[in-house]
Amino acid sequence: EPVGAGRILIETGVDVAHDQQYPVSGLKGNLLRFPTIGLSFGISSIAEFQIDGDFFGRLNISQRNPLAPMALSVPAGDSSHSVDDAVIATKIRLLSETQGRPAIGIRFATKLPNASNASGMDLNTTDFFISILGAKTVQSVRLVGNIGVGVLGDPTDGARQNDDLTYGASFARAVTQQVEMVGELNGRVSTRSGTAFPGTESRGLLKL
Repeated sequence: EPVGAGRILIETGVDVAHDQQYPVSGLKGNLLRFPTIGLSFGISSIAEFQIDGDFFGRLNISQRNPLAPMALSVPAGDSSHSVDDAVIATKIRLLSETQGRPAIGIRFATKLPNASNASGMDLNTTDFFISILGAKTVQSVRLVGNIGVGVLGDPTDGARQNDDLTYGASFARAVTQQVEMVGELNGRVSTRSGTAFPGTESRGLLKL
């Protein structure tokens, strides 16, 4: 569901990841991103414009792979820092939710290469995503899902790309008036025959 015409939704938080891996630079370590920022602007009753990113990311490096494609370009030392690539998106509701039908929408998104790959934490590629969205409330449970395609550039060769299948599913169950139990699974699957280009490999993430 869009946020509504003339309204602005501001989201913020902290990302902490243990043993985060970067196959292109060969770095591995514990990642902190703070603050993560999401802005959604309601441009009509059925559409919104989104900007997502963060202001600061720090990776405490625990391991390096000297055979990684861009291992020689990453900084020395036991840590690295960078902002995250910004994601610009538009979400449009196609069908409203009814008692017998989920809400249906579509989302177009572009990841910009505004962060430098010299940190070893970013790919310096421009990626494009399109997803079909669905959501339905069943009693006290909100169910949301999406499936789409991501066109991901090869960070080692600007003339190549990989088309990944993207997916996501989430639930939110009201426990009390003030508390919800939530969870989500999202990720991507490489559709390229053979080994995926570095940085476009299959991956998934489960959050509770």
